[in-house]
Amino acid sequence: MTRTEAGADGDTAGNEPQREGGKGENRTRIVIASIGALAAVAAATAGALFAQTGDPKEPPNGISVAAPNPSESEDPCDLQRLADSWDQPPSQRYNESLFANHNAPRVYTQVGGPARSPEISVKGQMSLNIPAGQVLYLITRPDPDSKDEFGHPGSGRFYPGTPVSLTSSGCWEDNNHSVGYPGVEGISETYLLVLVGSDQAAKFPADRKAKNWDGYSAEDWRAITKIDVMNFHVSTS
Repeated sequence: MTRTEAGADGDTAGNEPQREGGKGENRTRIVIASIGALAAVAAATAGALFAQTGDPKEPPNGISVAAPNPSESEDPCDLQRLADSWDQPPSQRYNESLFANHNAPRVYTQVGGPARSPEISVKGQMSLNIPAGQVLYLITRPDPDSKDEFGHPGSGRFYPGTPVSLTSSGCWEDNNHSVGYPGVEGISETYLLVLVGSDQAAKFPADRKAKNWDGYSAEDWRAITKIDVMNFHVSTS
């Protein structure tokens, strides 16, 4: 057999598989090229996302983010949770002109502590713009129409407590306020929130330290310049 004949026979019987192998190699090259193109697109997309945000932890504009828990945004002071175990004072008054464009203030109270020496805790919320130079102050007054275990009535005098700081959501609290002495159970406390000037606010603790001082009388209290914000009663009976 001549080489020409061998070549002819090779083209007929041996080159056909080579053509199939060539097609397979072409398909492989196409798949690899496609994967490379997709990888390039993915890398470009990721780069664009990071370029928009500057931080891979934060989604860029146009990417939806889960909304905050409605219960957290609707009840920032967590007062709703207290409804089952705390009380809302039945008698509350507030300065309607101060809250004309705001929701009415909310208050929850709880009486605890030793059996014969009760303590009062208060949590509340109010939308109040405190003017510059003014301080929101908490005052308590033992109700003279209530009596302790020994039959003694409340003094009816006014006792400055502490300045009240409102959070950005208007939350405030006064926890574990002692009503007085063993056997005081039965006395009702009137809580008053008032706005006073910073000078008067500084005078309150100074007066409390005075020898034999025992609160302000009704006459003394009337003489103090103040703006009534709200008041409510808490019974220890």
